[in-house]
Amino acid sequence: MKAATCPGPFWQMLCAIALGIAFGVAQPELAVRMKPLGDAFVSVIRLLVVPIIFFTVAPGIAAIGSMRQSGRVGIKALICFELLSILALCTGLAVALLMKPGAGIRLDPARLASGPSPGPLQTLAEAFMHNPALQVLLLAMLCGIALALPGQRAAPWRAHCEQTGARLFRLVGLILKAAPLAAFGAIACTVGKHGLAAILPLLNLLGALYLASALFVLLVLGAVARLCRFELLRFIAYIRDELMIVIGTASSIAAMPMLMDKLERAGCARPVVGVVVPAGYSFNLNGSNVYIATALVFLAQAMHIALGPCDYLTVIVVALVTSKGASGVAGSAFIALAATLAAVPAIPAGSLLFIIGIERMLKCRSMTNLIGNGVACLAISAWDGTLDRDKLRACGLG
Repeated sequence: MKAATCPGPFWQMLCAIALGIAFGVAQPELAVRMKPLGDAFVSVIRLLVVPIIFFTVAPGIAAIGSMRQSGRVGIKALICFELLSILALCTGLAVALLMKPGAGIRLDPARLASGPSPGPLQTLAEAFMHNPALQVLLLAMLCGIALALPGQRAAPWRAHCEQTGARLFRLVGLILKAAPLAAFGAIACTVGKHGLAAILPLLNLLGALYLASALFVLLVLGAVARLCRFELLRFIAYIRDELMIVIGTASSIAAMPMLMDKLERAGCARPVVGVVVPAGYSFNLNGSNVYIATALVFLAQAMHIALGPCDYLTVIVVALVTSKGASGVAGSAFIALAATLAAVPAIPAGSLLFIIGIERMLKCRSMTNLIGNGVACLAISAWDGTLDRDKLRACGLG
């Protein structure tokens, strides 16, 4: 007889989520107490993200071999990130304007008015000062440039950074074995706290956000995949284990190490992966941009505030700045929304309290961030001419 095999990560996460939902419905009070299981897991992962960013970005930039090539990849990445961010914001605005998810809600702006909010530039400055991921990303880029300048003389230092990064990835792999337990705790707490009927007024917003995210992935990222000659749906299936981790933990950062490993196996050069993916987690947050645009229009509709073309343009420009680093800390996408809202004075800051209850249910935001970063890395590798098509085909993506 064959020994029974343990189900893979995908099925473990699926079972954990199903059990979490059932437990939240059956024992809501006890289910709320499961919250520390999810919070502890995400906190440990976030604790390791800062050194992982440094020990992947720094040797990644240094290993490219020359400042000229490093600059070329960086410029291409920034162009790709900004284009995708603009398209994500436009998708969120378009879906919210067409679906009108907040049209049937009556909120009194006078009751929600609050004191003066800090301006978007001040909020961005404070976010940078308190966001270690962005600070370490900048430090890692500078160190990578410094390691690239001396050439072979810096090779031992580059090797040390790569070995340290590899050890950190092995540690993350061990921690990820607890992901199903974290998913159970997070899902059980969400269902136990909010129930299945407590959020009925917000179902329209949830539907609009999921629809906007799906349209962005299928239309925008699908077009990018076709241009770069790989299959988007097959790529999504290829990273299904990482997506299940995101669903369970509501954090795309938790799946970053596994995503980087799979992108290398799919044909992306290690130096490109080491630069593009960690940078993408601060500069290419497509799901967060979709969320910011859709939620802001929803709040305006719920309070019957008419926004004009200048307001929408302001939202796009400001959100391009405030969304940077919106996956670095817990609730940072919500903070980015608040920073963007400060640029639209007609909408009171107190209105944010109306949507804070659905934060844990926005799995589409983190999933879109993950898929967007994976597609961006493949696209930049293809654009740079370093994508190994044989490996891509071997993974069933070509």
